[in-house]
Amino acid sequence: MMLFTLCSCVARPELILSPPDGTEWVTVAIKQPAETEVLPLDVLYRSETCRRKDYDPTTDSHIRTIRGFNPMQITLGSPDSDGYRKARIALDGGTTCGWTLSAIRIGVRLVKTSALANGKNVIAANYVFDFDDEGYSNAFEKGKLRESRGNLHLTTDFFPVISHHLDGNISLKLFGGDTRYEQWSRYYRVSSINQICIDPVVYLNKIVTITPPPTPPGDLNIIYPDGSTGKAPYIYPDYKKLLLMR
Repeated sequence: MMLFTLCSCVARPELILSPPDGTEWVTVAIKQPAETEVLPLDVLYRSETCRRKDYDPTTDSHIRTIRGFNPMQITLGSPDSDGYRKARIALDGGTTCGWTLSAIRIGVRLVKTSALANGKNVIAANYVFDFDDEGYSNAFEKGKLRESRGNLHLTTDFFPVISHHLDGNISLKLFGGDTRYEQWSRYYRVSSINQICIDPVVYLNKIVTITPPPTPPGDLNIIYPDGSTGKAPYIYPDYKKLLLMR
């Protein structure tokens, strides 16, 4: 159930985790809907002991020391009898550096081999979980922070959104609400947690199409699954309207 795969650029022994006896673990379980794939988990550990130098424009030396960080990817296991893919992640990574879990990122996207994805740039929808006050502070379009204590069981309704861009490129993304709003955010600051369970629901036949205005600048044009149209001044479709079409 647990497999640690370090980035290919990492070879130093102190970056290889060695969780001590008695450490706590968090289990990540996600159900994989049809025609989707769950990407390997992005996991980040940090260390107060093994610090690193960083550029600091506010000092004369332009150098500061900050907590060391140890990014890695963890592959989820095969689906169990209930359809969940799981991984166990140590809160204490051990070694002389004393690595502690800082963040987990979970991405899900439509498989690139699906008919809907043909010829499009497929973008993952992400869940981000910070275990300290740094975590993934500037990554993955995480949305508005939500404080959470205890285990999590999350369900998100996703709709495929096909976006046509002015440069001719076409992107495909699973849309689960405008994450700038807390009720749809998938970014959590967690504590006292041992399990994260995610049940995404993907409405493959409820496709949204977004096109640029005929003569830019202007609002984007949206075609909803029921054939109705609208404008997208903030680049996102109306999620509440989509939920009524499930």
